[in-house]
Amino acid sequence: MSLEKKETFVYFAYGSNLLKKRIRINNPSAQFLGIGKLNNHHLDFIKYSEHWRGSSATIVPIEGCYVWGAVWRLNIEDMPALDWQEGVDTNWYFPKTVEIITPDGEKLQCRTYQQTVNPPPCKKIEELPMERRPSSTYLECIINGANECQLPNDYIQILKKIPDNGNEASPKMIEKLKN
Repeated sequence: MSLEKKETFVYFAYGSNLLKKRIRINNPSAQFLGIGKLNNHHLDFIKYSEHWRGSSATIVPIEGCYVWGAVWRLNIEDMPALDWQEGVDTNWYFPKTVEIITPDGEKLQCRTYQQTVNPPPCKKIEELPMERRPSSTYLECIINGANECQLPNDYIQILKKIPDNGNEASPKMIEKLKN
């Protein structure tokens, strides 16, 4: 993966931005570079999002765990839009730089986002308490994006075990995903 260009940055997506249609709603320059693994982090769902009508994904640092995701290159001028989408201004997520390992062993420094509130993690993702479950729309976005990006099949099977809360996203979000 050739990535270093001054006018761009590299972003690691593990939630709804796995889906190409979703990331390009606010970040039209997003170019898919491939997939990678974030070691010593666990995928979790913590904070309820009114747009998604369920909890949104986050990463929680936990030794020995890992999260697969997509590596995107974006124009540097799209960074404010990505920060806005991730709620940096409202302290929903904070940006951080993480080391991602590609399937061929290359190490990349990527921007990603982590939620600011982290209660004790739910180590068994299939046992998420109801109040921390994602909506069916959000979970579908993640799984469809994981398939589209060709994340490892064993990881996709883990994602498919995540229970949803039975809700659909807001009509406004559903409309954005259709366009």
